[in-house]
Amino acid sequence: MDEFFANYGKIIGLLMLEVVLILLFSTPSMILARQVTMIGTELSYASDFELSVRTKLDLGNTEHMQAFPNQIGEWSGYDYKTERLREALGADVLLMRAYSHPNQDQPLFFLIMQSYNRSSFHPPIVCYPALGYTIEGESREIVTVHNVSWLEDPWPTDTKSNETILPVKKLVVVKQAADTGRATERWVVLYFYVKEPPWSSHTITMVRVEALAPTDGAYEESLTVSKEFMAEIFPRMFDVQRAERVLFSSLATGSFADKLVLIMLFLTPLAVFFYPELRAVISRRSRT
Repeated sequence: MDEFFANYGKIIGLLMLEVVLILLFSTPSMILARQVTMIGTELSYASDFELSVRTKLDLGNTEHMQAFPNQIGEWSGYDYKTERLREALGADVLLMRAYSHPNQDQPLFFLIMQSYNRSSFHPPIVCYPALGYTIEGESREIVTVHNVSWLEDPWPTDTKSNETILPVKKLVVVKQAADTGRATERWVVLYFYVKEPPWSSHTITMVRVEALAPTDGAYEESLTVSKEFMAEIFPRMFDVQRAERVLFSSLATGSFADKLVLIMLFLTPLAVFFYPELRAVISRRSRT
């Protein structure tokens, strides 16, 4: 063994130092290799603002999605049977649930749909007109998610923010009576897409929230409730990829034990690298 290190100690030491440097200048996400997905408001192309997230749930697993909480704060949910609709759309996973609140007259309608086949998705701007609705308004909205659970993440980060900005698409759609032309239904719709990395499985997931709105006049109350509900469900589904400090920075500014670990990480490959010289010095001293 001594002969082996005498011959190859420098090479092994350099390789160990390279591994240590790669490790120290990596972030926790890089080390743990957690898959990152993108949230955006457009299906076929990247919008001007998208959000990097990691999924907390297996969105492609029906059992996982059925286990999504029925009770969210004061919201209580009940499921719709979706087997026939799922087969008709060619979707892999479809969850439709209505959530009611004691302080709200009308429930909110929540949908998650995932498919490997983009043709399963009829974008809401196409789907609603096909169902007889007229699109009254279309825009992008920002949902602010406050005090979410990932803020307790033990990994240090460079951000002090206690909120996350979620981009969503908003539609206001109305259905009119054929004989009178008067509005009979009006909905506020918020939705976004979850897109896998291009090198991954190419699955697409749509998350949508619908709320009934007054048939005329302002719809701000319905919009506000929908955004508040979206802010409630988001941290139960996703973990935001935030700016992370590299391991070197975390150890260098950490406790005494952290600094000691940092020193040992550097000393170990250096000791292996200089082992032949150290062995030679010790051998000469032992002979004298």
